[in-house]
Amino acid sequence: MGNFNFFEAVLVFLATTVSDIIWVFYIRRTSSGKALSAAFSSSILILVGGLVIVAYVGNQWYLIPAAMGAFLGTILTIKFDSRDKINK
Repeated sequence: MGNFNFFEAVLVFLATTVSDIIWVFYIRRTSSGKALSAAFSSSILILVGGLVIVAYVGNQWYLIPAAMGAFLGTILTIKFDSRDKINK
C-alpha cells in the first residue's frame, strides 16, 4: 500500500460525494429520454469514478473516504429531492 495523503483522501471524499449526486441526474435524464444530457452525465461519472479508483488502487485506505463521500452524496441528494417535491 502507498502512503496515505490527507489531501488526496479529501479529494476522494469530495469526488464520490459529487459522483453520487451526478448518478441521480443521470438516472433522471435517462428515464426522461434526454439522451445527450444523460450521455454527458455518464461520461462525467466515468471520469470521476476512474479518478477515485486510481486513488484507492494505490492505497486501500482511500476506500473509507470514498464510502463516506458516497454516503453523504446520497443523503444530500435525497434531502434536496424531498424538499423539492414538498415545494411543488
